[in-house]
Amino acid sequence: MTTTTTAKPAREAPAVKPVTRPEARRERTRRIGREVGTLAIDAYERGVADFVAFEKDAAKIAPYPWAKSMLTLSAELIEDVGAAYVKTARHALR
Repeated sequence: MTTTTTAKPAREAPAVKPVTRPEARRERTRRIGREVGTLAIDAYERGVADFVAFEKDAAKIAPYPWAKSMLTLSAELIEDVGAAYVKTARHALR
């Protein structure tokens, strides 16, 4: 008769977390926040530009002069407000 024994593997010591300075962690968090913020601002800016282009194209094919004027004015307003928002947001990320 053969008997087999199973031995439990030795427990490994838990991995030691690297000691980081709070300043380094804070700086890394700020850097990541700036990168994410920049990506969000870029996406917003592209969205505004696409919408403005859509309104300008719609103004070109509008059958009535008042509709052309309204769409053009709306596109210019959205473009100006979007540019001011993007400029302010980029300044805040510095």
